[in-house]
Amino acid sequence: MDKKIIGITLAYAIIMMSLILVTFVGKWNPSGYSYSLSNQQLTIEKGLFSKETTDIAIEDRIDQAISFSLSISEENQQWRMDVIVIGLLLPFLLLLLVPERRPFKNHLSYPWFAVIVAALALLYASYSVPAHITEINDIQNQVNTLLQE
Repeated sequence: MDKKIIGITLAYAIIMMSLILVTFVGKWNPSGYSYSLSNQQLTIEKGLFSKETTDIAIEDRIDQAISFSLSISEENQQWRMDVIVIGLLLPFLLLLLVPERRPFKNHLSYPWFAVIVAALALLYASYSVPAHITEINDIQNQVNTLLQE
């Protein structure tokens, strides 16, 4: 193996390990919110390492708490799908840096390979980013509603 491939492999491993640790161990998603529910008490946490916590009594607002937890679950699901897609597309993006080691080099010229990889990344981003924006806005509105009452 040459140094470029070792560098790409190392970069991939560092990026993916960071994403996986933050997502699954840190229970982070792009909204920054997580929650726990116990004994008619909803605890909303914001942040990754130094979490700000807010406790809310939900005795008469179970429907709002369920709606909030559903929105967080949808955001978590979207983010986990993003991590999987990043894991699939990242090697191709990194191989753009080493044209002589790219896949399909006998069948596809470098410019076409670059266009196809960039198009796939942009196509997924055009789906994912608006979905995150919608969910994050919904989560923020639900948090504001829960905190006002």
